[in-house]
Amino acid sequence: MPDCIFCKIVRGEIQTLKVYEDSLNLAFLDINPSSLGHTIIIPKKHYQKLEEMPEEEAKELFSVIFRLTKIIPKSVGTTDCNIGINNGKFAGQEVSHLHFHIIPRFEGDKGLPMQGLVRMEVKKEDLPKIAEKIKKEIEDSEVFKESEKSEEQKKEKSEEIKEIKEESTKSSEREWQEFNLEEQDKAPNYSEARREEFY
Repeated sequence: MPDCIFCKIVRGEIQTLKVYEDSLNLAFLDINPSSLGHTIIIPKKHYQKLEEMPEEEAKELFSVIFRLTKIIPKSVGTTDCNIGINNGKFAGQEVSHLHFHIIPRFEGDKGLPMQGLVRMEVKKEDLPKIAEKIKKEIEDSEVFKESEKSEEQKKEKSEEIKEIKEESTKSSEREWQEFNLEEQDKAPNYSEARREEFY
């Protein structure tokens, strides 16, 4: 997207302090950090929200976040961090390019936990109804069905490849056995020859 500040960073039109980059993703220090080592991780392709991403690209992005979570806090002298995403306008998203924050946390930094972001009153008696609504939505949605179908296809493909390999191995063994038998037939019978010489 031409006017997106993060797309401009990806294209090299805006300079930033990059800490990690691969073919799909980019991580750089936040220019207005909330904490020491505050890092932003983005996909290079422009997506506004997480659910717009293809699942395989999302897996790659989360893999990068997972690995950086092990490194960034340690590099600034702590063990803890917040990992966050403002996914949409009502969630506080200011830049309309999907991005994650890794914010290292320190003892006594006076910051809030994730639960401190929103204080919407929810009655405990409403929780079972909400859980049922979410479960019903999951059951009716194609999202998990597609994922399960994809996993099943991968499993079938893996089994198919395994069968091909096994058949190939058996075929090679048969060919080798047949080759050995042919070679044995061709080879001179030295025992017979020596017996004839002796007699």
